[in-house]
Amino acid sequence: MDMQTALVALAIALSVGYAAYRVWRALRKASDPCYGCEGCALREQIKTAKRHKHKKAPCEDKKNGQKFGQ
Repeated sequence: MDMQTALVALAIALSVGYAAYRVWRALRKASDPCYGCEGCALREQIKTAKRHKHKKAPCEDKKNGQKFGQ
């Protein structure tokens, strides 16, 4: 194998390895809207919004002591 072929093979191997790494990293952080960034105020707002999103809102009928459908 001559030097040019070896360099091309090395470049292709490095490219495929880097692409695989980026895909793996993207899949690992897929549910994170900030893609792993920890340093901005927007991230804190997103975390706060997620915490409040999962809380159930109180039902007005239950507050008044009534049953559903009445």
